[in-house]
Amino acid sequence: MKNPQRHFVVPFDANYLHRAVLCYDSLLEYHDNFIFHAFCFDDLTYNVIKKLNHKNFIPYHTSQFETRELLRSKASKERFYEYYWSCKAFLVKKVIKEQGAESATYIDCDFMFFDSPEKIFQEMGEADVLIQPNNFSYLRVNDFVPVGYYCSCFECFKNTKNGLRVLNWWHKKCMEWCFTRFEDGKFADQKYLDDWRTRFRGVREITEVGANVAPWNAQKYDFLLKGKQIFINGKWPLIYYHFHSLRMNLSDYKYTITGDRHNSYEISPQLEELVYKPYVKRLGGVIKKLKKIEEYKKYTEVNPEGLYQLQK
Repeated sequence: MKNPQRHFVVPFDANYLHRAVLCYDSLLEYHDNFIFHAFCFDDLTYNVIKKLNHKNFIPYHTSQFETRELLRSKASKERFYEYYWSCKAFLVKKVIKEQGAESATYIDCDFMFFDSPEKIFQEMGEADVLIQPNNFSYLRVNDFVPVGYYCSCFECFKNTKNGLRVLNWWHKKCMEWCFTRFEDGKFADQKYLDDWRTRFRGVREITEVGANVAPWNAQKYDFLLKGKQIFINGKWPLIYYHFHSLRMNLSDYKYTITGDRHNSYEISPQLEELVYKPYVKRLGGVIKKLKKIEEYKKYTEVNPEGLYQLQK
């Protein structure tokens, strides 16, 4: 039976292009009916995706989505990722409106799928909005208060009056304030989600254990390979892993798992062997494939660390 069509909204720049391609490739293994809406924040990213010409991997140039409102937000940012965060709700709205989609889902590009996300979507039921908890481990639980209970990495919005109401509210708030600092109970685009379950009706929290397994919650799980499937605590299939804080050199393919906001993540040898090493191997293969495109190859030569800053 064919899956329902899913619209994934994925913004990124050249620094994350290799990760976005791998995210798309892994999703393609487990889902047969989706569109990957790639919002490209620089010309290189847009041009490379056009040349890849992958099925249902649709690039959007900045000229196709940057409005005056977004450009004002852009001008206020010191860090490029603050601007990207502030655009999320707007980009989801754009896809819903232009595609006439029944729903659209924002996802971060540093995912790799290990199973079908339909298991996540099944939780939505009659709700209009689906949001993802951070699920912090006991080692990271104190991070919850400042950064937020929810992780703004996987949010699905239905094209309903109530779904759009929530989406419009989030967009308005992100245009008012979206920075990587802690201020008046706010943090980035993410802390705004904390009270959605009580502020709005029809908002449901994802409970699927295999969703958003990440370096801040992996400490509470055991990982086991059964055949070709990775299981969490021997029971729940891993759906996607969120490879936040992983850096790979685009020239020598060496990688590090860093921390975030002056902390560090405890990654077990078991997790590194079953999850990180396959990801790193595939990521290196994606980079090598992308280097066959001359402009991307030149980019990696001058920017092997993948850390260039936002160009205003």
